Amino acid sequence: MMKRFFQQRWHQLGVQEKLHLLIQGSLIVLFVISTNWVIERFEQQIIAHAEQRAYETADGLINGMNLLMLTGAVSEPANRTLLLEKMRQSEGMHELRIVRGDSVVKQFGSGLPEEQAQDELDRRVLSSGKPASQLYESDEHPPVLRVVVPFIALENFRGTNCLSCHAAQAGSVNGAASVTIDLSKDVAELVALKKSLWLGHLVIQVILSLLIWLFVRKVITRNIERPIKKLQLAMHEIHRSNDLSKRADVNVNNADVGEMARDFNALLESLERANERLELFAKMFENSGEAILITDAYSKIVTVNPAFEQITQYSLAEVVGKDPKLLSSGKQSAEFYAAMWHSIEVTGRWCGEIWNRRKSGEIYPEWLSIGAVKNTHGQTINYISSFSDITKRKVDEQQIKFLAHFDSLTKLPNRVLFADRLRHALVKANRNKTKVGLMFLDLDNFKTINDTLGHLAGDQLLQSVAERLLACVRESDTLCRQGGDEFLILLEEIGSAQDIERVAHKIMVEMSKPHRVAEVDRTITFSIGGALYPDDAVEAEALIQCADTAMYQAKENGRNNFILYSSSR
Repeated sequence: MMKRFFQQRWHQLGVQEKLHLLIQGSLIVLFVISTNWVIERFEQQIIAHAEQRAYETADGLINGMNLLMLTGAVSEPANRTLLLEKMRQSEGMHELRIVRGDSVVKQFGSGLPEEQAQDELDRRVLSSGKPASQLYESDEHPPVLRVVVPFIALENFRGTNCLSCHAAQAGSVNGAASVTIDLSKDVAELVALKKSLWLGHLVIQVILSLLIWLFVRKVITRNIERPIKKLQLAMHEIHRSNDLSKRADVNVNNADVGEMARDFNALLESLERANERLELFAKMFENSGEAILITDAYSKIVTVNPAFEQITQYSLAEVVGKDPKLLSSGKQSAEFYAAMWHSIEVTGRWCGEIWNRRKSGEIYPEWLSIGAVKNTHGQTINYISSFSDITKRKVDEQQIKFLAHFDSLTKLPNRVLFADRLRHALVKANRNKTKVGLMFLDLDNFKTINDTLGHLAGDQLLQSVAERLLACVRESDTLCRQGGDEFLILLEEIGSAQDIERVAHKIMVEMSKPHRVAEVDRTITFSIGGALYPDDAVEAEALIQCADTAMYQAKENGRNNFILYSSSR
């Protein structure tokens, strides 16, 4: 809670206040560090000076002991005590002791109580033969520095009296001098120094704070606050007018603020270009011939374009917030939609043909494309689908498919479809051991009709002829316009050539009736040739050729008659 409070307060401060606080904080830290450094240096000097005095006193005590040993007076405790009393009169002396070594204790006893090792420092020095020091501080006693220096026997050293019976080996530790220096006076001086330093620091801090505040206020106001305020006013004006073509002034005293203004202008240029692209995309969205539908991540419609409204007959207000399922025709299965959404989840898109329903209930085909829009974290945030009504295309496809197999004038099968049906009929007849009849028909004097009445009349006549021919054959038979005024008839599963003759007679009777063409009654006749499978031929092309040959024989015999193919003719 406190952390959030201070963060909020910090963000509420202006640049000037923040900078002033940062500088003041830096100065405080700098003064604290420098003051502590000075104090530490003084403490080190005090300790070093006290150690020097202690070592000098210890050396003096050792020299005094050596003199007593040379004269043989060291064995008298009174002499040792007198030596200690004289040396304790030194300034700052807190305690002065003689410590006997283990070898001396073994030969001469432990001596006076104060001459025995009292703590770890004494024992460490006697054991190692090296001097050591230690600072003692506590709240109950003043600080003291204790130094212990060992007595080390010299080579070929022989004293008198007590040492005459003491086998002093060179380098052996016979004892130690323990010197304790009182640091109370030095600490008092150090405390006074600390107070002086902190008081000076406070005075300097106040003076520098005032100077820095005045300096920062002047510099920040002139070089930062005024340029930033100017930039803020420019940004506010651009926001108020929504005019991205305006630019902020970059001619300011502060280079950083000028750079900010340049960056702001560059951002405006990017936004202006982006806005132009958005306007372009919006126009494309509005004017697209394809319907566009945008949903959120939960498949709820966000917006649609006018083409969507035109194709589906639903307005934007009617579909916003609804599921695109309202367009479903019900012709696609659940498996179809499952496969579609699986493709979208795996590949991010799907496209294909689908049937949907308009608001009126009319079902229509459309070509649909759906794509998933993901954010920078790979999460789907929108789906965009576009589709077009392909009803006309489906009609065109059916027309193309029809024209590929049927005659456009008479709506009869053309030669391509007839050839396919003939092949299937022959295969079927061969399997079932039945016969197939083929008739080749050619209108007599059709060119005269075209020349006298025109091609339009000729087309009308062909359409009328096709209708009458269809009436003469069974539904299982195939009537084909071979081209021009030629027709083919496929008769499946017949018993003999007499069935072909019966159909030919029916046709000739029907054609004897006049046709109403160009407001004129016209009578037209056919020359008809017939062939029988498998009697005349076993191949489709050969069978057609046989019927064609018979048709030309009918023309040579005066037209308007029927000839059945015979290989003997």
